[in-house]
Amino acid sequence: MHKLIKAIIVIWLLSGFTALSAQNKTPESYTNYISAEYLQNTLSFIANDLTKGRQTGTPGALITASFLRGEFERLGLSPFYHQTFTQSFRIDSSQTGRNIIGVLPAQYYTDQYIVISAHYDHLGIIGGQIYNGADDNASGVTSLLAIADMFVRMRAERNGPRKNIIFALFDAKESSMAGSDYFVATLPIKKSQIRLNINIDQIGCTFAPPGENKNYLLYVADSKVRANIRKDLDMVRRFYVPDLEIDHTFYGSSGFYELFLRTSDHYSFSRAGIPSVLFTSGIHMHTYKPTDVHFFIDYPALIERTKLIFLFADRYMRISGY
Repeated sequence: MHKLIKAIIVIWLLSGFTALSAQNKTPESYTNYISAEYLQNTLSFIANDLTKGRQTGTPGALITASFLRGEFERLGLSPFYHQTFTQSFRIDSSQTGRNIIGVLPAQYYTDQYIVISAHYDHLGIIGGQIYNGADDNASGVTSLLAIADMFVRMRAERNGPRKNIIFALFDAKESSMAGSDYFVATLPIKKSQIRLNINIDQIGCTFAPPGENKNYLLYVADSKVRANIRKDLDMVRRFYVPDLEIDHTFYGSSGFYELFLRTSDHYSFSRAGIPSVLFTSGIHMHTYKPTDVHFFIDYPALIERTKLIFLFADRYMRISGY
C-alpha cells in the first residue's frame, strides 16, 4: 500500500511538472512545429490541376472546400455557424460561393476576437489553360493552416491564445471580394468585438523584393493601427526572425500602399470599421498567369513569413491589443 501511495505521488508530481513546463513554453517554441513537408504537400494539393484553378462555384472549388473543412476538423476547430464550417452565399443566380470558417476559443473567456484570413479561390480555366494560383493564394491558405496548428497546440497546453481566433478561408475574392463582404455583413457578433483582421494573400514567392534581400515581407495596414503594427512587427523581427526584411512602405510608394489597402479581403473589414492588415510578398511575373504553379514557391521563405505572422498575432493578443 505504501508503495502504491508513493507511486501515485510521483505520478502526480510528474504530471504537475509537465503541465508547468508546457505553460512556461515561449510562443517562439511553437514555430518548431512548422513542417516544410506539410506546407509543400498542402500547397501542391490546393494548386494541383485536380482543382482546376478553384474558380468559385466549380467542382475544383468544391474539392478544395471539402479538403479545407477536413483540415479544420482535424485541427479540432469549432464551427462558427451552428454545426457547419461552411458559410454559403449567392453571387448571382447561377453561382454560389462557400466560405470555410472555424473558431479557436481563447484560453480564458473573452468576447474579443481576431480574424486570420486568406482566400482560397482563383481564376479557374481561361482559354483552355488552368490558372493554378499556387502563390495566389494557395500559399496564404497553407500559411493560415500552419498558424492554426500552432495556436491549437498552444491552447492544448493552456498557453494561449488570449483572444478567440476566427480562421476564415474566403471564397470569391476574385469576384469583387464577395466572400469576405458577405462574412462581414452577416456577422453573428458585434463588429466591435473583432479587434483586428490579419489577412494573408500571396506570400510564397521571392520574385519581388523591395531591396537586395530575397527573404522579405510586405504589409499594408489601416492608418489608425499602422504605427502600432510597425512597432510590433519590428519587435518580433528583431528577436525571432532577424534575417527577414520587412518593408513598411510598400516599395517606398504611398500610392501603391493606398492601392493595396483596397485589393484583398482585408478591405471588407476596413470598410466596416474593423482594423486590418494585409501580409504579402507582392505581385510578380507569374501573378494571374497560368505559370503561377507550386514549383516556384520558396518554402524556406514561406516558413519564415509564417513564423513572423504567428508571432505577431500572438504578441498582439498578449501585449498590444490596440
